[in-house]
Amino acid sequence: MILVLGGTTEGRKAVEVLEEAAQPYFYSTKGEVQQVASPHGTRITGALDVASMLTFCKEHGIRLLVDAAHPFAENLHCTVADVSGELDIPVVRYERQYPPRDNDLVWCNDYQDAMQQMEAAGVDRLLALTGVQTIGKLAPFWQKHLCWFRVLDREESLQLAVKQGFPAERVLFYQPGGDEGEVLNQLHPQAIITKESGASGGFNEKIEAARQAGVKVFVVKRPELSPDFLLVDGPHGLRRTVEQLLPGFYPLRTGYTTGSCATAASVAALKKWLGEAVAHVSIFLPDGESISIQAEARLLSDYSAMGCVVKDAGDDPDITSGTEIWSTVEYRPSAGKLEIDIQGGQGVGRVTLPGLGL
Repeated sequence: MILVLGGTTEGRKAVEVLEEAAQPYFYSTKGEVQQVASPHGTRITGALDVASMLTFCKEHGIRLLVDAAHPFAENLHCTVADVSGELDIPVVRYERQYPPRDNDLVWCNDYQDAMQQMEAAGVDRLLALTGVQTIGKLAPFWQKHLCWFRVLDREESLQLAVKQGFPAERVLFYQPGGDEGEVLNQLHPQAIITKESGASGGFNEKIEAARQAGVKVFVVKRPELSPDFLLVDGPHGLRRTVEQLLPGFYPLRTGYTTGSCATAASVAALKKWLGEAVAHVSIFLPDGESISIQAEARLLSDYSAMGCVVKDAGDDPDITSGTEIWSTVEYRPSAGKLEIDIQGGQGVGRVTLPGLGL
């Protein structure tokens, strides 16, 4: 049995992946706001501490935990890690897709660090996009400076803000689909503070609006997760991991295309040539999801290396299933080009990457 900790976009996606198996599972959220279609899943609500999660897992024979909660749900992540260690249950972390940490943003380790950096920068008009739960954490700053907090459009959000002593007239309500730049043009803050909440948290839209308005951006980095969590950031990775950890949960195993295997073999060869370890390599799918594929590689010379992936087409194989897909990476110093030759399956291909400046 699987227990999913959700309440997020990733939780909803995890449900969609598990529903493909038509097998029972549990979907847990802290509140009852999120509506999720889960014909084969049993919904449970309410916060789970270590004791209650341990009891639940024992009573219902939980063999896999899927942590699809918000990246800043630190208490829940710690609870999941503790339960996993106590019961020896693996954890799959359905992570969000995050853009690179651009240098034009001010990156903060936590809220205390953020307040110190904002003070040092002379910020006196701040728009906080970090949510109602962070009002208390940022109290030392907004008690001295003009600040606005944007929160979810719920009565309980306003009540919580007022309870923490924040002025009700400076609480703004988030409107889904609204123009991120409009509030900046109305308030003219010197800076905004937001969380590293990933693509599904609207991070890119907030940053782009601030850049266009010439507003400084402070970002609180997402908390680190347990190194024991198995990370995936999309539906393909989640399904493959569930298939491996719970054989038989799905009636059929999925597989990889020849193109994905060729790409992974090329990455393995390049990593080997660059002196990096090769066992599994990550490649990106067209939707931005990264997946990990087992590979091997060896050096051929000072300027070339070869990588190999054995294609696994799953339980609906084509004639290339089990084929070794080879890729040779060769750097030609005189031409300044990196050439990639791919062999395997039904054909041969070559890719040339000019002007690398190596």
